[in-house]
Amino acid sequence: MLASQFINEALARRSGLRPDRMGLGHAFEIDPALPNSFLYELAHAQLARDIFPEAPLKYMPPTKHMTGDVFRGYVMNAMFNLVGVTSGQSIQLLGMLTEAIHTPHIQDRYLAVKNAKYVFGAARDLGNEISFAPGGIIQTRAAEVLSKAHAALLRANELGLPGAIAEGMFGGISRRSDQGRGLDGVIERVADYWNPFEDRLRDELGLNPSEGV
Repeated sequence: MLASQFINEALARRSGLRPDRMGLGHAFEIDPALPNSFLYELAHAQLARDIFPEAPLKYMPPTKHMTGDVFRGYVMNAMFNLVGVTSGQSIQLLGMLTEAIHTPHIQDRYLAVKNAKYVFGAARDLGNEISFAPGGIIQTRAAEVLSKAHAALLRANELGLPGAIAEGMFGGISRRSDQGRGLDGVIERVADYWNPFEDRLRDELGLNPSEGV
């Protein structure tokens, strides 16, 4: 996830976006059965906040490991909210306790808002009151994630972005450039293609002239 955030940040910068407009996303997605999974989630979220201090980070709720147990799901969403408020995430998507059962009803959404309001109010300044043990679980996990992200980016640089996506480097999902939907209707640009709006935007944003595709 961190490697993809670095790539998205680079693409956003090339598009002229300011850091405070980069809605970089990540999620609360570690298997809750893993010992210290909460500490790992906090390490990931705090790492993203420290690396991208100006970005309005979009933090997505636990859906991957929802089982249909609404009580367990409600607790997981509370843990997710606690990580979000502690690490200073900007855009907190809310988890639904009925995930994996049905499309959430309005009362499910009400309970999600109620959960978040309680946790965000009760732990409002928790992040300012705590520090992490040097060499402890959280710092060690953050360093490990950063190291793996660096290795992944080096590999992606060797393969090229389409090749890295085809290899399933991001989220374990492979998408080959010659497969999947969306190819119909895509045409190659001719040598003398010109888009006056693109040139105007590049000029106003101070971007390099378009080099074509």
